[in-house]
Amino acid sequence: MGIMKRNLLIILALFVAISMRAEASVTPEQSTDPEYLINGGYSEAAAEEVSIMKNRISGKPIEPLYDKKHGKFYRFCRNLYGYLDPSVDTDERIHHDIQMSPSWRDL
Repeated sequence: MGIMKRNLLIILALFVAISMRAEASVTPEQSTDPEYLINGGYSEAAAEEVSIMKNRISGKPIEPLYDKKHGKFYRFCRNLYGYLDPSVDTDERIHHDIQMSPSWRDL
């Protein structure tokens, strides 16, 4: 009789474990919040890009989250390198309005 009680308890425990609801403790809105992303180990650039994509989808104005303060020499070198190598990512990559027709800026 002891084996039958044990088997019944195991079956009951499995039934309870399977039938319990799974509830998320974080909503999708909270998981895409810039502060949550930065605290989760992502960089400020990644958090800013997520925020910009959310604003672009919802039709809100796109504003940078963090002001990047660089000296004139750094900006000069970055712009010079960007001119020599057009594949370099710049701030303009995500802070511009997407136009469906091509223009001279696409070159």
